[in-house]
Amino acid sequence: MKKLLLSASIALLATGAFAQTTMTGETSRFGIKAGVNLSKFHAGGDDNAANTFNDNAKNNVGFNVTAFGDFGVGNNFFIQPGVSLQSKGNKFESTGSATVGNNTITTTSSVKTNLMAIEVPVNAVLRIPTGAAGAVQISAGPYIGFNISGKDKGQTTTTTVNNSNNTSATVTTSNDRDLSFGSASDKNYGSTDFGANFGLAYRTTSGFLVGANYGLGLSDLTPKDRQANSNKLTNRVLGFTVGYSF
Repeated sequence: MKKLLLSASIALLATGAFAQTTMTGETSRFGIKAGVNLSKFHAGGDDNAANTFNDNAKNNVGFNVTAFGDFGVGNNFFIQPGVSLQSKGNKFESTGSATVGNNTITTTSSVKTNLMAIEVPVNAVLRIPTGAAGAVQISAGPYIGFNISGKDKGQTTTTTVNNSNNTSATVTTSNDRDLSFGSASDKNYGSTDFGANFGLAYRTTSGFLVGANYGLGLSDLTPKDRQANSNKLTNRVLGFTVGYSF
């Protein structure tokens, strides 16, 4: 992973060095963007527990809001720090069935995890002008996130079918809980998250922009005191945004 990030950074810098067109007067800008997140957790490892988790993990729909600044450091090359509110999380769904006597019991379980985090990204941005209309923006860089709140929404549905008389009964139970963050074993998730951002956007000369971003979590979300006994759990976030900079 370190080699991948280093290669991406070198490629970005090399491309910036060969950019020929200067966006005159754009030494600094400030802006805001917002949009939709599709997020999930990824379990590391090749054992059955990790494979089962990843097979049943689904995208959780959230949102993102980011205030940022662009500071020119060269021809069409900018450093873009920001402060971001990110709604992340995961959906986990599983179904199992068993036969007990004359009954077939099917259980469907789902857990939706919503995490709210404040992130501080610092991206390197390369702009490729497309004439008078605007410019394509390619970005990459690290982020650090701080989990501030969260909630699990769980639901289990059990359907029992009597094979003798073809009757059935369904029971649904809900189990919601607030999440806690920290390093202790009694916490649900770690309080900080570190990773890398990769983005592609288009900005018009009037300041409007539209783009997509991929957040690759690198740090383990499992509380530190439980990490030795569990698979590494990391964030994966695909975000879509619209915004304006001036």
